[in-house]
Amino acid sequence: MADSENRAKTWSRFGKIAGCLILVAAGLFVLFRAIPRYRFNAIVLHHSASSADNYESIKTFHAGSRGWRDAAYHLILANGSTSVPSGFLEATGRYRLLSYSPATKDHWANLRALHLCIVGNYDNGEVPAGLRSSLAHALRALQEKYGIPDDRILFHRDCNGTACPGRFITKAKLNLWLTKEADKCPPAVRRQQGEVIGSAWTFPRLL
Repeated sequence: MADSENRAKTWSRFGKIAGCLILVAAGLFVLFRAIPRYRFNAIVLHHSASSADNYESIKTFHAGSRGWRDAAYHLILANGSTSVPSGFLEATGRYRLLSYSPATKDHWANLRALHLCIVGNYDNGEVPAGLRSSLAHALRALQEKYGIPDDRILFHRDCNGTACPGRFITKAKLNLWLTKEADKCPPAVRRQQGEVIGSAWTFPRLL
């Protein structure tokens, strides 16, 4: 009789411990699922200030000039100047791991913002018409995923003294593109951007 009671008590304790572990695991799942959405409160837009670039070339440049292991940005929007098609997004290691970006001198913006670089020099000329819809769609998709409002789409020059992303990109133009151009993004570009934006290696992927 005593053995039966001891076994019952043991199973009861085991059940309570297992229940607590399940609750903790469920809490961690919800927490880590929510963290990226609540961590990021802005998108900071940059330009590469070059006519032809992509993730690999920017990564190489930042490694050589700054000693960084990866490109400074989370995402890079191609302009078609290399083998990467125009409008396609490239995710850096910083985006896949949702890690810190050293892209500005504002450390808080580096921690709390997603940094998107559009290839091209927009101090020297306008964003090509065909690239505007791709940029607008990428920004809208990031806003939707991370819950970022329109007034939190920032320029690099909002964070510190620089002309980036160039004098030909203004808030008025960007608002117009977001309103009028995002829905004109080609289907193939939409699909590719969606896959890349969904590629961040958040905690639930490990469960």
